[in-house]
Amino acid sequence: MTTPTAPSGERRHVPPRQLLARHLLGTGIEVGPGQHPFELPLPGVHVRYVDRWDPHQSGELFPRHAAQGEFAAPDILADFNTDRLSAVGGDSQDFVIASHVLEHLADPIGFLAEMHRVLRPGGVALVLLPDRHRTADRNRSATALSHLVAEHEAGVDEVSEAHVVEWLESRGLPLGDTPDDKVRTLDRHRMRSIHVHCWDAPEFLEVVLWSIDHLDQQWEFVDGSLPMDEFPPGIEFGFVLRRSTVPADPDTRRRRFDAAWRAWNDARTTPKLAPVEHRLVQAHRRARQKLWPTVLRYRRLRQRLSGRRVAAVAPTPDHDD
Repeated sequence: MTTPTAPSGERRHVPPRQLLARHLLGTGIEVGPGQHPFELPLPGVHVRYVDRWDPHQSGELFPRHAAQGEFAAPDILADFNTDRLSAVGGDSQDFVIASHVLEHLADPIGFLAEMHRVLRPGGVALVLLPDRHRTADRNRSATALSHLVAEHEAGVDEVSEAHVVEWLESRGLPLGDTPDDKVRTLDRHRMRSIHVHCWDAPEFLEVVLWSIDHLDQQWEFVDGSLPMDEFPPGIEFGFVLRRSTVPADPDTRRRRFDAAWRAWNDARTTPKLAPVEHRLVQAHRRARQKLWPTVLRYRRLRQRLSGRRVAAVAPTPDHDD
């Protein structure tokens, strides 16, 4: 990802989402926009929203998020675990945006297949996910690919009790003392859409590669983002996937996708500077990060003086309290 040069000649930081948005053109859908739909700063883009709840229901389920802003009114109501994208025709969309959605679903492999189905050849899927090392999932292990595959092949359409219990234990939350308490706890967290699964970027890569290899999905890797692209470092990573217009066998497609992503990732994470220059850059970054608490204190002081709420970090469209 490049950083454009400001008119003064100084380098300026461009948010990763803004850079990824340049790949979106035409008409498409965003699934699960919540109260922070993906920003589309460029012209020539028309989006419809697909979500599980209307704004009133979302506000009742997620009061803390409702305080940050209004929920987007969906054009299509759908339960992503049972309905998936059945209301959307095949080969009908130029793009699909799924920002912090797949980790909430019972069968993310199946939903990725649905995204592939509704895209026209040449259409783009933009997938954003929380990095498990940088969220409350940091004490959890990645969801094993074998587990995802088993649940996909079993056709699961509901988050299992085991998933909810594991999520509660990872956060030190009680399940309940009585059978009725346990049932209410399980139902509440299923409804509120917890982080059922968690990954980092290389781990999610394996999910895409399996889908190419075993479901004959014609994905090409176009672009992506990493938590390090934000300042201060963010909590999410992204994949921009294109449904190819050129047929290829699964093995060829898989090897091409794997090589393209790894080359992109190496270019993003491997220092290109001489050792001394690299150490200076790293020291500068550490100094900026140490300064961040002071910046936050200043913002909070300004908030108290002005009476306006200022977020400590950029809000994310993540329904996981």
